[in-house]
Amino acid sequence: MFCSLRRDSRISKNRHLEATEAMIKLHCLGAGAGVTAIYNGEPSSSWALSMRGKPFFLADLGVGVCKSALKHLGCIPSTIFVSHNHSDHAAELPVVLAVEGLQRKRLMQVVAAPEVLSRLQSHRMHELQSSGHQIDDFARWVDAPEEATIELETDVNTMKLTAHRSRHSETCFGAFLELGGLRIGWTADSGFSQGLLDRLSRNSQLLIVDARAVGGPEHASFQDIVEYVSSKPDLDFLGVRPEQSQCQVAVIGYGAQSESPSSEDLPSSAVLRPGDVIEFCEDTLRPYRCTATTSNCGSRVLLCGWCQ
Repeated sequence: MFCSLRRDSRISKNRHLEATEAMIKLHCLGAGAGVTAIYNGEPSSSWALSMRGKPFFLADLGVGVCKSALKHLGCIPSTIFVSHNHSDHAAELPVVLAVEGLQRKRLMQVVAAPEVLSRLQSHRMHELQSSGHQIDDFARWVDAPEEATIELETDVNTMKLTAHRSRHSETCFGAFLELGGLRIGWTADSGFSQGLLDRLSRNSQLLIVDARAVGGPEHASFQDIVEYVSSKPDLDFLGVRPEQSQCQVAVIGYGAQSESPSSEDLPSSAVLRPGDVIEFCEDTLRPYRCTATTSNCGSRVLLCGWCQ
């Protein structure tokens, strides 16, 4: 009986490991604003998705993101969605495509709304004209028209993406992602827009929003987001009511870590920091864990009690 119990325990443990490997994970690679990487040395706002330990989707590739992706993911995902052409969201695209797509012969694909895609090709990629290669030699360029759902073939799955226009000085688009039953909304850089937040949160399990201490036409404020979430009975911040809320909200894009929201501004569990990982429970698809890889003293820590 003792040996049987040990065997069952081992099988259970192996099944648990297999289930954990199959989970989709969201990795925060950076939360920086326009000046953050240059003046503070911290990565620009970006996040990625992985499945069975393999990264397959990257949201934005601004200053400092490549190094952060190599640190936390081990590679650059081959499918890259670019929200807009500002340097803190697209600056590293030419170098990464030159290395990954041209030198290493990886099949990279860049996804963006048509207006953004044309800016990236004509302006952002201009520095690579001297290479003598055509724009299609570096990557496959995929149009994601506004409000139109497209299917994307990634390294591990087929996903659906719908681009939604945000409020920003540069033409900018957030996205709504569908992976089987999992749905994730992301505003990208945006001033407060209830319509945008409503569209993205309506069927999402997780909504990632851009917000800063002081809001304006291009970025929502922490208070804007608090008031919006408080007005919606089916929304709450990540980790506050994980079993009750239909959609949980997390904040990114606030700037350097010294500018991150305090616990008086937002629940700490809802603030994404470089290295944080959100896992989605397989049976409910709820985002149920938010961890930080290191604390200030270098040890692994949990951001909130419900993660345990």
